[in-house]
Amino acid sequence: MKIKHRHFIKKTELRPLKAEILKHYDQKFVDQIFPTKSNVEVIETEAGDTLYAINNVLKLWKSKEGYIPVLTLLLKNQVEMKTIVVDFGAIRCVTNGADVMRPGITKIDPSIKKGDIVSIIEETKNRALAIGKAMFDAPEMEAKSSGKVIKNLHTIQDSVWEFEKQFK
Repeated sequence: MKIKHRHFIKKTELRPLKAEILKHYDQKFVDQIFPTKSNVEVIETEAGDTLYAINNVLKLWKSKEGYIPVLTLLLKNQVEMKTIVVDFGAIRCVTNGADVMRPGITKIDPSIKKGDIVSIIEETKNRALAIGKAMFDAPEMEAKSSGKVIKNLHTIQDSVWEFEKQFK
């Protein structure tokens, strides 16, 4: 992932950014991403993605799917999200970027709506594996017995993960 342009945003630009993120997440999530005194750097990539570093920590990625928290925030328990839990057999597939299939899910947050960005957690250690986008509301997922239900967006194998490791 190559950087095209990077700059810090003004405090006046921060309010509209928070308002945009608030359309997709709750206030608690926004507060976890943006502490009271936030120095926000916008990093635009040659691939057309936008990354946000808050106080020198890469925290958000804006892709065509929306605003996605960087996976390290979940691994460090710095942000809470709606979650689905997958069984042991799904771990390797999910971390390699595969979408989540219904048979591999053991628990679904009942508040998930179609289009929500969700964390994908493994059942043995409750560790975040990936971040995905719900393809159905929770009740619809529960009713299904097969098929894709979560689109995999961000894993420990992708370019954002690699960029984040270099960013530190």
